[in-house]
Parts: sequence; C-alpha cells; structure tokens
Amino acid sequence: MVNQALIRTKISHIKKSVDRLSQKTGVAAKEFRTNPDIQDIVVHNLQLAIQGAIDIASHIISDEGWGAPSALVGLFDILRERKVIDEKLSDIMKKMVGFRNIIVHEYDDIDLDKVYQILTSSLGDFDDFLKQITKFAKL
Repeated sequence: MVNQALIRTKISHIKKSVDRLSQKTGVAAKEFRTNPDIQDIVVHNLQLAIQGAIDIASHIISDEGWGAPSALVGLFDILRERKVIDEKLSDIMKKMVGFRNIIVHEYDDIDLDKVYQILTSSLGDFDDFLKQITKFAKL
C-alpha cells in the first residue's frame, strides 16, 4: 500500500518548485540567457521538481512491490506498465530524467535554450504527473 503521507509531502515539494519556476516564466529569452541568477533559480528548481517525481515513482514502486528498474528512466516504464501514468507522460518523464542527469552529473554544458523552452512551455507536465499520481494514490 502506498504511503500517502510521504506522497503528499513529495507532491508539496514539487508544487513549491513549480511555483518558483512559474514566477520566472515571464522572463524574456534574452534576459534568461544573460542572467546567471535566473538561470540558477530555474535549473535548481527543475532539478528539485524532477527529483521529486523520481522519488514519488520510486516510493510507489517499492511500496507496491513491483521490482526495481535497472536505471531511473525505468521507474516511469514501470508506472506506465502498471497503469499509474499514461504512455505520453511516461515518455515525457523519462526525458526529464535524462535532463536531470545532465544537470546533476554535468555531462556537458546545459543547453539554456532547452531550459528556457521547458520553463516556458513544459511546466504543465508536472501538473499532469501530479494529477495521475494523485488519482492512483487516492489522495
């Protein structure tokens, strides 16, 4: 059985990060590319929101006894297979994990254009994730 209190806490953390990101959606692309403080706020909060989604997926899979994936992206395959999230969202979340890995492990320079695109057009993906998780966890 899913630990609802833990899921609620993680949801709250994701919402806090997404709210912080939403405060920066009105920043012009030029200002974003030239302002390292705004870049740091956005990248950090994206990382936190993505990590929160990873944590939720991991907790659900563990609590339900559905096994362990070989990589983080596999978490969202398992959630899709178990009908917790739909296929489209699973694909989106796997891309987010890849982006998070770039941030955390500094595989290469972060593509600021991609970060800006996520900021201005993809924050709703977190809402979709939380809606589907909330439905599954009966919150």
